[in-house]
Amino acid sequence: MSNLIFLPQRAIIEIAGEDRQKFLQGLVTNDVFKVGHDKLIYCAMLSAQGRFLYDFFLFEKDKILYVDCHAAKRDEIVQKLSLYKLRSKVVITKNDAMKVFYSQGAQGFVDPRNADLGYRFYSSTTSANVENSAENSLEKIYDFKRISLKIAEGESDLTSDKSFILEFGFDNLNAIDYQKGCYVGQELTARTHYRGEIRKKLIHVKVEALQTVDKNSEIACEGKSAGIILSSVFHKNELHALALIKDSSDIDATKLDLSGHKIFIVD
Repeated sequence: MSNLIFLPQRAIIEIAGEDRQKFLQGLVTNDVFKVGHDKLIYCAMLSAQGRFLYDFFLFEKDKILYVDCHAAKRDEIVQKLSLYKLRSKVVITKNDAMKVFYSQGAQGFVDPRNADLGYRFYSSTTSANVENSAENSLEKIYDFKRISLKIAEGESDLTSDKSFILEFGFDNLNAIDYQKGCYVGQELTARTHYRGEIRKKLIHVKVEALQTVDKNSEIACEGKSAGIILSSVFHKNELHALALIKDSSDIDATKLDLSGHKIFIVD
């Protein structure tokens, strides 16, 4: 287990009870019935208006669904799920013992968003200090790999109750099942998908002469707004970031800048 990197920004929720799959099926973008003890899926919860609320991974073991979510949003997700519970036979609890790890070797579940990202590993016994420094330098390995693969992730890149997941490539991350039944926010997501109305694109960029940058900082092109910076990581003396750029003929991708700092497109 020497190649496990602890992800302290993640937390676990358990959903037990005979209605657990049916309960979640009407709330998330993916097909919950695909989940198994050897099958991890990625999905999102949306508002009734089709805007992003949360994203998380799901797997099942011993008739319990495990939700791998952003730690900062766990209490909010539990509260939201509890509001939808009504008469469903489910029990929703927080699991503080189970930790989430990123594995560069063949341990755990293949990341369902992109196999090149590696594996996700869950354990209640593995030390939380496995391959993790005080400066979180090894955690940045995960962040850089994700950014280089142009994989947007929840709290790091999207804005709750504002973002539309298709603009962030969620349909390319195996997060949406267009064949499943209805779920909250489905109508706008499906209509946008079938009409091809996406006018923004996700790109991997490097920012000149900076070590940090705030999420949602505005990107300009010849004085005009061209998009926003999303998550970023300082890797090998360069600031790498995801950027959401307007897909427009008016934007020259070679002339992007961030408050005077040149932006170079990687991919």
